[in-house]
Amino acid sequence: RLWMRSKKSAANADVFVVVGVGDGALADALRDALAGVPTGAALGCGAALTKESRVAFQPVSEMRAMEAKLVPWGQASKDLRLMEQVTSLFKRENHLDLLFLHMLLLDAAGARVPAVDINQDLNVGNVWCIAKNCNKQLLQCYQNDRCVKSLDCIDACGLNDQVCTYTCIRSYQNDQFQLLARCMLHKNNCLGNDAVRPALPEVLPMTTFRGEPLTHDVAERIMQGWYGDGPDSKPYSWLAVAGQNPAYDHFPCQYQIWYRGKARNSFWYNPVFKVQTLEGTEVWRRSDYRCKRGDVPGTFYFSFMDNGVTSLEYWRVVDAADDLSWSLYYYAGAAKVAGQAYIGAVLATKDGMWPEREHLPRIEKSLWEGCGVKLWEMCEVDNSACGGAPLDPYHEPVLMPALA
Repeated sequence: RLWMRSKKSAANADVFVVVGVGDGALADALRDALAGVPTGAALGCGAALTKESRVAFQPVSEMRAMEAKLVPWGQASKDLRLMEQVTSLFKRENHLDLLFLHMLLLDAAGARVPAVDINQDLNVGNVWCIAKNCNKQLLQCYQNDRCVKSLDCIDACGLNDQVCTYTCIRSYQNDQFQLLARCMLHKNNCLGNDAVRPALPEVLPMTTFRGEPLTHDVAERIMQGWYGDGPDSKPYSWLAVAGQNPAYDHFPCQYQIWYRGKARNSFWYNPVFKVQTLEGTEVWRRSDYRCKRGDVPGTFYFSFMDNGVTSLEYWRVVDAADDLSWSLYYYAGAAKVAGQAYIGAVLATKDGMWPEREHLPRIEKSLWEGCGVKLWEMCEVDNSACGGAPLDPYHEPVLMPALA
């Protein structure tokens, strides 16, 4: 009966994904049922079923691996790299990477998926663009060990793997790579990418706070949060408790610092977070975002340059407790010339601890009904060793009256 159901389901399928099948009889039945599906992956399965992983009926075999070595720019190399990426995503064991691996397989099967369809392979045009415009920066990069490590690491990831690439960039952060990326991508867009900020899900900001309609001023004061110099204040606005995006929201000790600047209508965001580098060390990293009010109170447009690449983000204040014991944010963004688009949600509190139990039903409701995110999709941030963070703001703060 299982074989018949599998055969029927696979009759018109373009992609298959099999997970955790070790039973020999079941594996044989699935192999037969899936024989006509051109592209798919068997993950965490026995050896016989794992050999059925393929792209356009081309198996991931030793013969294909030899072909990939002989012709590293050919289709065999691309297919093997795809399957390595799919396997790596599966091993991370989080929902967004699981979704991403499905999108990779769908894209490989011929259904163009813009979120993963990134130009990351060098061709004659790319090489000419880099040689013509960025030869000085490229030479300086190859004279710097950390810059070379950055390039090698990102090349091994693939540009469309944001978790992997961002870990590479933050692990080996250096000026030479930043200058090269700024020339290649920001100034000249040598890879020809054009990522667009995700418009879905449609997430709306909160509309009232403490029984009154939300205003732009109050929204900024919510974001400023606990930042200040009063007796109950902190040298930061919020400390993240949990986040949805595995690339950007899972770093330990994510301090959020929001404040107005001295210039008219200026508003800044300076996140500070800890990175566990690929070299086995721990380092603090910071960013500097310029924030502009959206049309609706509680919405903001953020822009910043991160290691030579400009990102544009749209943030919303989804909800916040009246006593500021917690706040919830949602963002969607894109690094246009890097070909990367992303979304995320962040729950934050004064001390980085989970809110009291009585707050959880409201948080769950705001996450699901407001953001389309289940609480189990939010991964807890490690705030166990957050001392010594560099919390000095990039700009001179002009603090608003505290809401706390």
